[in-house]
Amino acid sequence: MTEKGKAKKSAVTRRCPVCGHESWRIIYGMVMPDVIEQYPKAEFAGCVIVPEDRFYFATGKVESGIAKWACQNDECRHRWW
Repeated sequence: MTEKGKAKKSAVTRRCPVCGHESWRIIYGMVMPDVIEQYPKAEFAGCVIVPEDRFYFATGKVESGIAKWACQNDECRHRWW
């Protein structure tokens, strides 16, 4: 939160930890047109949230979670949380 009590806006894009390409935040749920206009660089995933497994190279373990980011490189398409 900022000092005025407003929530900070989360990052619009990030770099993919696998290939370094631009990645967009994944937004779940029924999204209204004004939200789509507000977040043009977001991946809208619909209402079904499915946990995914991934091998996390830093720890060497398999983790389970809900993807929050998706690489926009068609050859990579890495998803992570």
